[in-house]
Amino acid sequence: MDPALRGLVALPSVAPDLGEWPEGAVLRRPVPQEAPADDRPEGPSRKLVLTPASRIKIRPVRWLWDTTPDGQPPTSHGRIPLNSLALAAGGPGLGKSQFAVWVTSQVTRGTLPGQLLGQPRGVVYAATEDSWSYTIAPRLIAAGADMDLVFRVDVVDDEALHARLTLPTDISLLGKAVEEYSVALVVADPLLSMIDSTINDYRAAEVRSALEPLVAAADRHHFTILGLAHFTKAGTADPLTRVAGSGAFGQLIRSLIAFAKQEDDEGNDEFVMSLEKNNLGRLGLPSFSYGIQSAIVDTDEGPSYVSRFVLGDESTTSVRDVMRAETQPDERGAVGEAQSWLQDFLTDLGGSERLPEIRKYARAAGFSESAIDRAKRKLGIRSRQQGFGKEKAAHWYLPEAWVDGSADA
Repeated sequence: MDPALRGLVALPSVAPDLGEWPEGAVLRRPVPQEAPADDRPEGPSRKLVLTPASRIKIRPVRWLWDTTPDGQPPTSHGRIPLNSLALAAGGPGLGKSQFAVWVTSQVTRGTLPGQLLGQPRGVVYAATEDSWSYTIAPRLIAAGADMDLVFRVDVVDDEALHARLTLPTDISLLGKAVEEYSVALVVADPLLSMIDSTINDYRAAEVRSALEPLVAAADRHHFTILGLAHFTKAGTADPLTRVAGSGAFGQLIRSLIAFAKQEDDEGNDEFVMSLEKNNLGRLGLPSFSYGIQSAIVDTDEGPSYVSRFVLGDESTTSVRDVMRAETQPDERGAVGEAQSWLQDFLTDLGGSERLPEIRKYARAAGFSESAIDRAKRKLGIRSRQQGFGKEKAAHWYLPEAWVDGSADA
């Protein structure tokens, strides 16, 4: 008898009286035997691995771009975390690509405030919409990038003549390439165009299947992804919900830098960018104004005219504020009512007044800043800065109170 079966009494098909069982016998059910190895179904095995939290290595958050000013806690103003997926999004013509070129230039020269300050690193710039010869390379030169550390990425595939970098197909190859060339940043301009064409970018599960491996590769191979994205034309005042494509984009990114444009008090375009999502750091950081300046780059065949991003000062206006004004144009009063009020208010004061006073009395009358700003444009009001120091402020003038030289357009 098999020693393993000693003391084991097989159960009959019909249970007998207990008195029939030998004294001291152990009542057990037979243990099912594994099928022979040759009879097991073929294919990959699947299992769960449980890791105690005590064995997980804890790491501090490091920042590719950190704008912490002197006197503030270290890394308290981090904006783009290292080895993660960040998104730069906005409407057309707002300078998102120029911003990506600016970041690229700073990384290659080791001048971007953050973990890599003083450490020039390589950048893979993957673009599908702009020409390298006419646009991207001249912009990089205008931004002062180290051109030996910026890499265009091409895909060689014997079975596809016009192959391009595709997610998730080429993630493994991308990881190996960034390690070989010591790349710290991968720019995807735009990110959406690099997702496999068979994937529906409005289905969260399919987008996740493309981006989750990319996020994992960024952590494993130590590089940051800066993806560019467009805003939908209509929607709420929440920049995150305006990103074109599936909501999975907003769930997977760790940082969202949004871009917008409005008119300032003098009727000039004012560009603003805000950190609208920051999973690994602080929200509510100051926005920045920025400009898009023209630049000329010399080539062997003549000058190339391009534009470049210029970071400005901190701004009290956020992208969310601009969007709110666009989606709720009348807020607490119709523009027509604000126009009539502003006309009467300035007329009673001789045709002009300091902007802080105008805003104070407008709020008291129930009009929003955006309504007053639109009323100003409809009335053709002119403006100029007057005073010095703390007394310096914009003054608004009705057209009839305007005297040449007394104000700036």
